[in-house]
Amino acid sequence: MKHGFCKKELGDIMKRNRRSAKKSVTLLLAILISFSIVSTASAAWVPLTGDFIPISSIPTGGLVVGDKLFEGFEVTGIANDGPSTPSSSTVLIQGGQNDSTGDYGLRLRLSWTAGSDEFINAGINFKVSILPGYDPFYIEDAVLWLATASAAGTGLVQSSENIYDADFLGNSLAVLSASAQSGDFGAFLADSDDLRLFGNPTQVKEMWVRMGVTVQGGDVGSAGLHEVFMLYSQVPEPATILMLGLGSLALLRRRKR
Repeated sequence: MKHGFCKKELGDIMKRNRRSAKKSVTLLLAILISFSIVSTASAAWVPLTGDFIPISSIPTGGLVVGDKLFEGFEVTGIANDGPSTPSSSTVLIQGGQNDSTGDYGLRLRLSWTAGSDEFINAGINFKVSILPGYDPFYIEDAVLWLATASAAGTGLVQSSENIYDADFLGNSLAVLSASAQSGDFGAFLADSDDLRLFGNPTQVKEMWVRMGVTVQGGDVGSAGLHEVFMLYSQVPEPATILMLGLGSLALLRRRKR
């Protein structure tokens, strides 16, 4: 008796193997990119606004972080069966800088957990703009990172960040998403993207951010999210401005001679 595969069976097996290999490579690349963003953000975070405070305690004028102003915060949320409902008094915030990239941004402390049949849905909205006096600077991209997110069984942590050029009926500038679920090995904890207006790269002085977060346990699982980093770059970088200034000064000295 001969044992073997017909050409069709062999072809199907090869196709399945190729699909599996592609998925593995895609997952590996996602993991490497995510870990790169995570390691850079976490290792280099420098607090600039002191200790964490509730969003409800942010001064009327907003939160100043480097060359940026964060203001107009709104927190909405619902929860069922156990977790506390998110609010501006329970979400803590700290402003700071990624020392390795120079990007300024926010660190949100949430400490949300959900067991089986429990969930938390929250929305955090705000405006970020370049402060007056920083005329050369513009915002050109954004980074979203779900720090210490975890999920087991049917648990899921999911977040989206939508950025617009106006508060009402604004045009989309960027859409970021990050998540954690069992078996993804942290591959999707972080996301980053350049700002684009109608598909073309753009730089802005101000923008409006709409972030949504879901933490749910599902039927037989659990999930948790402790902190979220939201970073926004500026161009040209401060170091570039310094170098340009030094170069101009050197040129001026040469002319005087």
